[in-house]
Amino acid sequence: MAKRLTIELLAMVLLGLLIGLLGPFGTFDNPPAIRMLSWVIWLVAGYLFFRPTGIVADWLCEATGLPRFAGRLISLVVASVPVTLIVLMMVGRMSFAEALRSPGFWTMYLYICVISAVASISMAALFGRAPLPASPGVAPLAAEVATDAPEPAPAAQEPAASLPLPPGFGPVRALKGEDHYVRVIGDGCEELILMRMRDAIDRLGPAEGLRIHRSWWIAKDAVASIRREGRSAIIILTSGHEAAVARDMIPQLRAAGWL
Repeated sequence: MAKRLTIELLAMVLLGLLIGLLGPFGTFDNPPAIRMLSWVIWLVAGYLFFRPTGIVADWLCEATGLPRFAGRLISLVVASVPVTLIVLMMVGRMSFAEALRSPGFWTMYLYICVISAVASISMAALFGRAPLPASPGVAPLAAEVATDAPEPAPAAQEPAASLPLPPGFGPVRALKGEDHYVRVIGDGCEELILMRMRDAIDRLGPAEGLRIHRSWWIAKDAVASIRREGRSAIIILTSGHEAAVARDMIPQLRAAGWL
C-alpha cells in the first residue's frame, strides 16, 4: 500500500511538472518555475481529495451495481469542487467565501474537471496493466496461470476468464479486495491489480472456492484451518494469511462442507 501511494504521488508530481511546463488555462504568462510549482501543488492537493472520493465511489458501484465509469464520473464531479476552491484561493488570494462567490468559479471548475480527467486516465494507464473485460485491448493471461481446480478445465485458460498476472504466477489461492484494487495471492507470490473484486472473481472461471466476505475470495484447497470466533469464523490460509468470514456467509460455508 505504501509503495502504491508513493508511486501515485510521484506520478502526480511528474504530471504537474509536465502540465506546468505547457502552461495551459492562462498560466503560461507566469515564470516557468512558478507555474510548474503551482501545478504540482494543485495536482497533489487534488489527489488528496480525489483518491478517497474515488474509493467511496467504487464502494457505491460495488453496492449498487452501477458501472465503474459512473463511479469515476461521480468522483470527478464531487472532488473537483474543493479543488477548485483551493486553486481560486491560491491564485486570487481570496478567502473561502470570496472563492465560493467568485464569478470565475465555474470556469475554473471546468478547467479542474479536464485536468482531473487527464490525471485519472494517466493513473489508469500506469496501474491498470490490463483493462476491465469491457475495455478494448485486454491482454490475455499467460498459459502458466491456472485455476485452483485439481484438473483445470480448458475454459479456465481462455483470455476472457483470466487475470492480468505475470507469467509463471501459478494457481490463484485467494483474492483480497483493497480499495479499488485486488490483491491476488498465489503460492509464495502476490500481485496487486486494478480491478473490482466482482470482476476478478468472474475471471477465475470454474475455480473451486467461495467468496467469504466482501473483501475475500478463498480457494478451497488454500484453506489450512478454520477458527471459530463466536458466531463468525477466521480462515487461515496455507500462505499464512487470515481472512474473516462474514456472518451471513457461515451457512454457505456449512453447505459447502467447509465447517
